[in-house]
Amino acid sequence: MEEHDFSSKIDSITPNPEQLRALTHPIRLRLLGLLRIDGPQTATDLAHRTGLNTGSTSYHLRMLAKYGFIEKDEQLSAGRKLVWRASNTSTVTNTPTRQEADADVQLDAMYGFQQVVAAEYSRQMIAATEHWRTLSPEWQDASTLSDFPMRLTAQQAHTITHKIAALLLDEMRDHPLHGSEPTGHGESDTDTDADTEVFTIQLLGFPLMVAMQDEGIANEGMTDEDRAAQHGNAQDGATRHGRDRSACDENLPEGEEG
Repeated sequence: MEEHDFSSKIDSITPNPEQLRALTHPIRLRLLGLLRIDGPQTATDLAHRTGLNTGSTSYHLRMLAKYGFIEKDEQLSAGRKLVWRASNTSTVTNTPTRQEADADVQLDAMYGFQQVVAAEYSRQMIAATEHWRTLSPEWQDASTLSDFPMRLTAQQAHTITHKIAALLLDEMRDHPLHGSEPTGHGESDTDTDADTEVFTIQLLGFPLMVAMQDEGIANEGMTDEDRAAQHGNAQDGATRHGRDRSACDENLPEGEEG
């Protein structure tokens, strides 16, 4: 497949499986995002932002630093005041080929990471729609929830998503969140422009029918008799699944839960 060199467009990190597993935590993902978007902050600053206690944010910040996602801001830290900054602008993952020796390890790490990212994106989209009525007409018009389904091969889908990503990375470079040099605690050159806001475009691409195979969509157009029959089959499946899960739980070490 054709690859695009995104590293030349933006400062990024491509984590190994161990690093990716360390980032697979909703709090750490949230803290890293806040540091990347808002600039350097202390554990206390981030505790106020997230509603967590300082001890919790300090612990997760140390884990992010241990695995190379953030670092101490030497210019802003002083004495006992420890200010953290993001070490990079973006996280990039590369899908391994099946021939790689540790392909399964990489895929497992990517799967866990994607689950946390999907939950965070969903949280952000729900929050954004809840506050949409409070936005100015200009920002209401600039916001969108749109999808563009089309029939493609995997190669075509890969090419299109990478073209869009390359375009967005060019725009990120032209409209940076922060100036090239620090201007103070949590400040950026664009803060002086009252017309600007941090605006995000989330690029989501996936085979649609896989995502639509849930019970609500699958039941559309079904008769009551069909639903009753399907419900009976689902109950049988749930019973079998419950037995299978119990059998698996028995193999867990003492004191651990599934």
